[in-house]
Amino acid sequence: MPVLRIPSSASHFLTLPFRKKSQRYVINPPNDSYNVIYLGNVLTVLASGEHCFDKPLALIWKAYCSRTGADLSMNLNITRSGLKAETKEQGLTEYWAHRITSSAAPAEYPKVFCWIYKHDGKRLKPELRCHAVLCKRSLDPMTIHTKLQQFLHAALQEYRREKFALQNARLSGCPRRKRILHSGSLNFRPPVCRSKSAPRLGSIDEEQELDAEIDNETVCYQAHPEVIFEEFRIVLQLKHLPTIL
Repeated sequence: MPVLRIPSSASHFLTLPFRKKSQRYVINPPNDSYNVIYLGNVLTVLASGEHCFDKPLALIWKAYCSRTGADLSMNLNITRSGLKAETKEQGLTEYWAHRITSSAAPAEYPKVFCWIYKHDGKRLKPELRCHAVLCKRSLDPMTIHTKLQQFLHAALQEYRREKFALQNARLSGCPRRKRILHSGSLNFRPPVCRSKSAPRLGSIDEEQELDAEIDNETVCYQAHPEVIFEEFRIVLQLKHLPTIL
């Protein structure tokens, strides 16, 4: 059977319109990471504003200059949900987007980046603390500040958009699967299972179990007072009956 042979140049010409140039898309780019020195944190009363960093940052810088110990190295990551700081001594600490009230790269303190975060103090009382880190290059603080503000703005917009979408879905009868796929709001506010108000599982001692069983028995015994009264009445009647010889 004869076989039709096409020259290589002709085959290349025939397949040329159907060829597609390979392209690459980065869906989740890696987070920007910076090796910094943690200067410390102090309490503050101003959450945001033009001069909210003046006084707390002056105290932090003064304490850092008078420090005699070793510096605390920190790896600072900028994520879409806020900041992640990791140290060897304290491990990983997350600063969520909905609790970061302000950030800045002040010109008075080169290589310093600072932010104000709303913590949970004693008895879950909210308190504002100003944190500051010292970068290696003078351009890093402004880069971190700009990138963080972009992520915070995007997380807030996504949170609002999904809130409106869920509200409209409840009114229009949107399928549950489509509502579950909405996950952009988690960048602005963490899920309930990761919040401090979530219920915690604790161990139950054997003594507590025994006490609970005893309490249940007493409750069951006291739950029928009519039976006890009837038995007591029968015993009294038997005592007053004459003895038969």
